[in-house]
Formats: sequence, structure tokens, C-alpha cells
Amino acid sequence: MAQRPAVPQPGDEPSSVLDRAFWLVILIAAALVVVMLASMTLGGRSSGSPGVAGGAVTSPSASPLVDVASYLYPIAYEAPPIELTDPTDRPFALASLRGAPALVFFGYTHCPDVCPATIGTVGLAMEAYGPGPHAVFVSVDPQRDTTTSLREYVRYLPTGFTALTGSSDRIRSTADAWDVHYAKVATGVGGDYSMSHTADVFLVDAAGTLRAHFPFGTSSEAMTAVLRAVVETPGIASPTATPGATVAAAATPAATSVATATPSTATAGLGIEVVSSAVWAGTPGPVIVRLSVEGQALDDATEHPTVQLVSTAGERTGGSVSAVAVRPPGVPDVSYVATLAIPNPGPWRLEVTVSIAGGTWTGSVPIEVLDPGTTAPLGAPAPTVRTPTLADVGGVARAVTTDPAPDLRLSQTSTVDALAADEPFVLVIDSSRFRVSPVCGRAIIMARYLLDRWRDDAFIHLEPYHYHVIEDTAVLDGTLDAPTMTDPAVAWGIGGAPWGARSMPWTFVIDGAGIVRAKYQGVTGTADVDVMLALIADGG
Repeated sequence: MAQRPAVPQPGDEPSSVLDRAFWLVILIAAALVVVMLASMTLGGRSSGSPGVAGGAVTSPSASPLVDVASYLYPIAYEAPPIELTDPTDRPFALASLRGAPALVFFGYTHCPDVCPATIGTVGLAMEAYGPGPHAVFVSVDPQRDTTTSLREYVRYLPTGFTALTGSSDRIRSTADAWDVHYAKVATGVGGDYSMSHTADVFLVDAAGTLRAHFPFGTSSEAMTAVLRAVVETPGIASPTATPGATVAAAATPAATSVATATPSTATAGLGIEVVSSAVWAGTPGPVIVRLSVEGQALDDATEHPTVQLVSTAGERTGGSVSAVAVRPPGVPDVSYVATLAIPNPGPWRLEVTVSIAGGTWTGSVPIEVLDPGTTAPLGAPAPTVRTPTLADVGGVARAVTTDPAPDLRLSQTSTVDALAADEPFVLVIDSSRFRVSPVCGRAIIMARYLLDRWRDDAFIHLEPYHYHVIEDTAVLDGTLDAPTMTDPAVAWGIGGAPWGARSMPWTFVIDGAGIVRAKYQGVTGTADVDVMLALIADGG
């Protein structure tokens, strides 16, 4: 079905849409692409880069350092559909690219780092391969990425790139189908925000079969080698494989640090959006949803919708739970929080029922439930381990944070101090310098914003990896491939199975009684923590 063209909001003239930040990002992306392409043209070919010889397509065996099989899906299946809108306001379908391979990735035009780097890498891979492949860039920020803004953005992209946008619900459902997760992170600067998102690149072959995926940081040489291998060995889509199962097989918690719950929105009747970036199996934990009835947001704080957990086989598990309405201070939206005990990780469904004037409405939505592994359990007392503060290190900020421009308020209180004071706190385990995932550093940005909103609660930043300081520079002990966890991080269960030491960042919300109320891994939106702190403040 063709996607309805995105319609710019009134007053969205190019001069207002393309603000300074947007132009800066465009220039960064353009410069990065130019530099990377120039580097390859001047050095890669003349030096005999693996798999590239004067532009000729060579066998994947010419790239002995690339383990092609490690990027391939164990089971191939037809790629999920993409039916959105291109920069000319015309409907676009991924199926229209049949006959040539395509590299698909999700991002947003205001992204300052990850997206420009991905564009540059994909551009290099396509240039090395030669004519034929396409690249599809799907925006996860439809609020700002209108077709008007995309028209300017694509002018700076390499040949063969298509940029797409659409309505918020269509973008969400498309991302869900591709197992891509994203969340808005407020910055506290006016109405500005960033987007935390999955940064994998997906390879679809000429027959429309999803064949491989590349985690963020994969080299262009690896992409080119896999692209050649896929083109030379056509795959056969499994008639029984499902997209979720195949994606999950290559995106286990140990393999990617951005696994989250799968938000979704019903298309008619009762609309359900799962706000929670992570939903956990095991002990009872919160699931945050927002609701709409026939397209109108349900913002009645007196309503108490019921939530029922349902297996993929349709069996109801446990009794229905009454959700609590929460409206954080200064936030217009009402969220509903249901506390559910989910027996096992994997796919489940939520059935939500709400009775309002005019009748009873029921809808359901799928969720992906995560394995908590060794991390601090929900509903249990927080670990009583001291996280370091500025006072512990003689006021030397670099000894407790690798943030180049740290907010020192995040290093004033230790977790044991907060527990002793019987005050709620948020622990952010993240690193700005030692980034092992594209969302590293984002949780610190989120904490800065929320700290100004929740001045009576403590926000604590903990660096996850051991490092030492040499001439004011943080130097990692060991390597990013196998980092050594700090003792406090280990006490909170970070680094154990199934997530591993590279599963950053982590965020924990603890109430005044010292109980772990919520936890999030990887992609996390400010709404998650905002709602949980409001729930705790209300005595929930």
C-alpha cells in the first residue's frame, strides 16, 4: 500500500526547516563522505586494498581478513516491506528496487555523528563494488525530517542513495518490522532533542531477500566483500522463516547493545504505543504505554486501563492488571504503567482494555521481552556498593568521568549516599570516551536533561570500564573488544551473561526505599525515566 505523502507543517518553509544545526549536520556528512571517498581513491586502490583492484569486481576470497559468514543471516527470508515517501513527495516501495541489491539503514538528518559515519561507510562500499547497488536511508525523526528537509539533505548524499520519511505511525511500524529501535532524547535546550537509534545496516539482495546485517562500525571493505558474496550466491527465502525470528537470531543481546522492547501502535480503534524501551522477564516490572481512541490521545489521568499478558499462541498468562495513570510535571501526555510478571524472554502480546464514555475499547500490541541475565533484579534492593564521587578523587573530574564537558552534578553523590538518605536516584552506567555502541554517551545526555527536571532526586554517572589518566587523558585499561569492568559496574550485574561487557549503556531507577524499580539498556528515551520518577513521586 502506498504511503500518504508527508505534509510539512504550516510555516515549514525551507528557511525555517533548515536551521543552523541542520546545515551543520549536512556539512559534516558531506565532508565525511568526501574525505572517505578521497581516501579510497588516492590510497585504497593504489595500495591494493583487499577486494579492490582498479575498480574491478573481485572474488570475496581476495579479502582474506573479512569473515563473510559472520555477517550473513542463518536463515534468509523476504525483507520486510518499506512503503514510505521520498523527497519528491512520491510513494516509495523497497520492492521497486528488485533486480539490484540494496543497503538499508535507519537514522535522522540532525544526527551529528553516527549517521554521517554510516553514510560515508555505505558510500565507500557501494563505490568499491561499482554500479548496481542502492542505499535506502529511512528517517526515524518524521517530526523534523519532512520531505522539504530531505530534498536538501539528499543533495549531499552519494549517488544511489534514497532518503525516506512518512507519518509517525508508519515509520514506527516499518522500524518494528526491521527490528530497529529508536527513542527521543530531550536535550533541555529549548525544544531540541536527539534520537537514540539502532545503527545497523541491512543487505537485501536483488530478489528482495534479507541476507546480511552490519553492526555499526563495520568497515566498508567488509560490506563490499559481503555484497559481492551475496550477489555471486543468490539466496532462497525460507517459506517458513519469520522476520522476527531471523533478525533475532543475528541480534542477540551479546551481539548488539541496542536490543529493546518493540514499540508499536494499533492502526484503528484503541491505539497502543509501548513507551518502555525495555521490558524484562522474571520479577514483576513496569510496562509503560500511551493510548489513543480512534486517533485521539487518551489523556485522562482518572482512567485505569487493564492490561493482560498474552502468549504468541493466544494463551492468557496471569490475571489482568490495572494500569496506573502518570503525568510527569510539565508533560502534557498521560502514560499508563502496568506492573507485569512475564515468565520468559521472547515475543509476547499485551491486550489492553479501557472503558470510557461511549463504550469499551480493546486492542493488542506485540512486545519483545528481554532476558535480564545477571543485572540487578527489578523489585530487589539495590546493590550497596560505593560509586566514586569527585570528593573521593580529590576533585579531579577526569578520574570519575570521560565526558569531555562533564556536568559535575552527576558525580557529587554516591549510590550508597543516596541509599542512606532514603532518596530516589537514577544510576547511569555509560561512557562518552570509550564507546562500544552507537548509543554510548546518550544516556549521559538524557541524565543532564532530566537532572534539571528532577532537582530533588540524585542522578549518578558511573564509568563502566577501568581506565587511568595520563596527562589529563583517559586511557583504557585493556581494549574495547574485551574491556575490564569497574567493581561497581560488576556489583550491578553488568558484564555477565547474556549481555556481556560491551552492552552499554545501562540506566537504573531506584526508589526511596532502595528498590530497583526500572532498568533500561541501550536505546532509552527520556520519557521512560520521566514517567518512572513521576510514578515514584506519586507514591506508586
